[in-house]
Amino acid sequence: MDLFNFYLYGFVSLFITIDPIGLIPIVHSLIYPYPEEQRFKIIKKAIISSTIVLLLFAIFGNYIFGYFGITIDAFRVAGGLLLFKISWDMLHAEIPKTKHKPDEKLDVGDIDSVVYVPLAVPLISGPGAITTTMILVSKAHTLLEKMIVVFSILSAMFVSAIILSLSDFIIRRVNIYGINAFVRIMGLLLAAISVQIIFTGIFGFFKLFK
Repeated sequence: MDLFNFYLYGFVSLFITIDPIGLIPIVHSLIYPYPEEQRFKIIKKAIISSTIVLLLFAIFGNYIFGYFGITIDAFRVAGGLLLFKISWDMLHAEIPKTKHKPDEKLDVGDIDSVVYVPLAVPLISGPGAITTTMILVSKAHTLLEKMIVVFSILSAMFVSAIILSLSDFIIRRVNIYGINAFVRIMGLLLAAISVQIIFTGIFGFFKLFK
């Protein structure tokens, strides 16, 4: 895989698992009680926090694996299954349950009450995005490829920030059916990616016994 295709693969995978389009309704519902200038501040802080979370996993993820004795193939299979579950929810135009629970109580008393939880974690940088980041890092064998993973994270977060900042405008212009249709298309792509990841992990296990 050449460097551009590796970047494109990383960006698309992260963009789909972050799913900013699918998050528009819930993000809008969380921030609409605040004044407009505070909404942009909330999204900005949430994006920065989410980016830091993913970069920390990109940098220290291998050390975490080593500490717990986890192989990358085991993580690929487990992560692929998780991504497939998320894609299944997306195919049914549902907010993945790994990102949000309907019975969660949300405090709108101050900005930070929604910035870090639930916006940054687990809505934006949820288990799916973290899993995708770890898998991308496992595919990066050179310093340049690792830098491309970082650039993929920054690019996906930048585009997500633009989309989420326009959530009010999008909600007014596009009905929920249009958003759901796009989410289903992204879910289908994520399902294909997750199946490929699972097969790669299984193939890695078989190679151990050769």
